[in-house]
Amino acid sequence: MSSTSANLTNQAGNSSEKTQTEFLRSCPGDIRFGSSSWTYPGWQGQIYQRNYRSDRDFRANSLGEYAAHGLFRTVGIDSSFYAPMSSETLQRYAEQVPSGFQWVSKVWEGISVPEFPRHKRYGDKAGQKNPNFLDAELFEQSVLTPCRQEDIRPFVGPFVFQFQMLPRAKHEEFLDTLEGFLPKLSKDFSYAVEVRNPELLSSRYFDMLNKSGVTHCFNHWSYMPALADQMRSAATAGGLEAPFFVSRILTPLGVSYQDAVKKFSPYTEIKSANTVMRRDVVRLIRRSLARNVPAFVVVNNRSEGNAPMTIEAIAALLQESLEKKPVVAE
Repeated sequence: MSSTSANLTNQAGNSSEKTQTEFLRSCPGDIRFGSSSWTYPGWQGQIYQRNYRSDRDFRANSLGEYAAHGLFRTVGIDSSFYAPMSSETLQRYAEQVPSGFQWVSKVWEGISVPEFPRHKRYGDKAGQKNPNFLDAELFEQSVLTPCRQEDIRPFVGPFVFQFQMLPRAKHEEFLDTLEGFLPKLSKDFSYAVEVRNPELLSSRYFDMLNKSGVTHCFNHWSYMPALADQMRSAATAGGLEAPFFVSRILTPLGVSYQDAVKKFSPYTEIKSANTVMRRDVVRLIRRSLARNVPAFVVVNNRSEGNAPMTIEAIAALLQESLEKKPVVAE
């Protein structure tokens, strides 16, 4: 284990001298940090202490050890983007996590992509329009129905509709479709919309989210504006009204996913700290505390090199910020 890893749960938090794990456990409000997926062998000795029998065993059973770690009160389920989660898989997850834990799920691409990318994994559908794009009935049947089971439902947090970058000529058509879709969503669950075009952060966009009780997913991603700029766009449009915040910290600005993989793998240490991003996340969390609503912050290894260490660094900044200036709830 590197010296950086060894310090993961031993950093003192300013005057209180609490570890960041202890700070998060005692912090007021509902702050939920987690990583984007959890099956990273590079975290062995850092998050994972068990000796798993095989890679299959690790992937099937490591969520329990992850969820028992004090840093994490959520996790991003990324595999749900590629296929809807079966009730059996969700049941296995539910059996591994403690009471109060909630995951953040990406919505199946069979519903969230307007056109299938030109990639070999899509076969004959590559480059074709998706006839099921934002089909509310299909979303209910394929995604929500398994989540309604009594022993699964308590662990289901926000669903994130991650939309691909769109040509400018398609923006109005996309917004029209989204505007017709959002009111059809079941009110039993929470939803966030993650767009990948800065131009879509308009008054019309935020207004339609508010009308349906949906939030914007503040995403730190290659070709989106900084989180502070996204927050400013939301504020200019009148603010967000959904009773929760969602943020996904994915890749450094200006860096492609492929280049981030090359730069940061095998995800055992911080290779490039991003102080601006960290401060912006603290600002977003302070806003959630002021409104007394939950904040789900999902961090990817490809943002700095090691998601747990990034989370702890953000927690340290948050603790410092709250000690200097406590938040007064509205």
